[in-house]
Amino acid sequence: MWVALLVLLAPPLIQADDIYLKNGRKITAQVTKQDDRQVFYEVGGGEYAVPRALVDHIETSAEAPATPRPASSRPDRELMLPEPTSAEPPAQENSLVVHDHLVDEAYLRRLTDEVVHNPSPERVHEFKQAYQEAALFLTRSGDPEGAILKYREALKQVPHDQALTIALGYLLTKQDHNLEAIDLLRPEADRYPRSTAFRGLLGSAYYGLENLDQALTEWNRVLEVEDNPQLRELVTKVERERDVSASFAELRSAHFLLRYDDKDAEALSGLVLASLEGSFQELVLDLDYAPSETIVVILYSRESFRDITRSPSWVGAVNDGKIRVPVSGLTSMTADLARVLKHELTHSFVRQITLGHCPTWFNEGLAQLEEGATSAALGATLARAMAADKIPALAKLEGSLLELPQGQATLAYAKSLAAVEYLRNSFGMGEIRTMLKQMPSSDFNALLEDGLRLSYPAFEEEVASYVTKRYGS
Repeated sequence: MWVALLVLLAPPLIQADDIYLKNGRKITAQVTKQDDRQVFYEVGGGEYAVPRALVDHIETSAEAPATPRPASSRPDRELMLPEPTSAEPPAQENSLVVHDHLVDEAYLRRLTDEVVHNPSPERVHEFKQAYQEAALFLTRSGDPEGAILKYREALKQVPHDQALTIALGYLLTKQDHNLEAIDLLRPEADRYPRSTAFRGLLGSAYYGLENLDQALTEWNRVLEVEDNPQLRELVTKVERERDVSASFAELRSAHFLLRYDDKDAEALSGLVLASLEGSFQELVLDLDYAPSETIVVILYSRESFRDITRSPSWVGAVNDGKIRVPVSGLTSMTADLARVLKHELTHSFVRQITLGHCPTWFNEGLAQLEEGATSAALGATLARAMAADKIPALAKLEGSLLELPQGQATLAYAKSLAAVEYLRNSFGMGEIRTMLKQMPSSDFNALLEDGLRLSYPAFEEEVASYVTKRYGS
């Protein structure tokens, strides 16, 4: 179960410009400068350019902040700036950096040599813009690790550049490379003490490492500079979490940090770690991906779980970047607990594979599939509800399901499972793996049309037919 994204510290654009392209697309950002060859614009701390020949006209509109992608589902712990990739990307026609769906490494090496021998402002600007475009392309192509390398290469030539450092810090934190993020951001936060971006990202990185005290310190420093109601709410939440978990014990394994109340979960702790490690290896094989960073898992009493997560009563566990599970009364591993752990661990895998850009129904359907559930459990009820159009369309289930009434949420989960079952049975797990890896660079409708030659409505009909054939009367 994922909690909806809180977009915090989003720096508003002093002036929001609409750049209308000749191909009908529109880029909303702050135009920083333009000449006969290119129009330069800034968003999310990064500067990009689009060839002047592709621009139809530019309009200045009212102030407007950058917004996240609608299908993005991210944990509320992530105190993030809007993604450097959240703006509409520059059109790739006539690009010197990306062509034929590849980064031109020779071109980047030439720019690097030129900057080394003649670091004029113009050459540095061109160098930075090129590396940002390459990193943007790699991120949208599902290769954030490649993008991280590009930002690191750029910073070797222009150290302490704020835009490049923020973009790199964002990706490091997003990929759970929290120690690397802290090493990068700590000196820059001291260098630029009034920067809320560095402090905000540092807080997120410390939180990811379960250093709640330091996370709160960084976020409170942000609040000293600027008031942010959402951040204040997050600080209050993490203060509650710190108070509850102050006396928790810890166990570590190859891939997990387990925290638990030693009074209630001591007997379970080793069994939980063993179950998680087994599920980790199974998911590596199923999804062809292995998260490299430590995954935090916290075992709570049921009362503490409700207090920390503030989730509806029907929610049995939460993955908000950390796996949180209530285990009151359990002294041994049960089949149900093992399924819950694998379900939530699947979300951790999906989060990293898709960079958080996975429709919720797909995420939940896959997690149920991996835990061993089948749509047969509610098949007849699901068939009747779908025939009567009592469940929202899948396109409407791309966001959080937590706000649905319990009865409708149950059916929405069953429909999500049936949809992923249909994909697996019709196209195989290989297609599911391919779709996951393509999600950072494409919305789901485009994935359907490009990969399966189906529109979203047609896919909805195929899922309904699948359910009716199996479970309809």
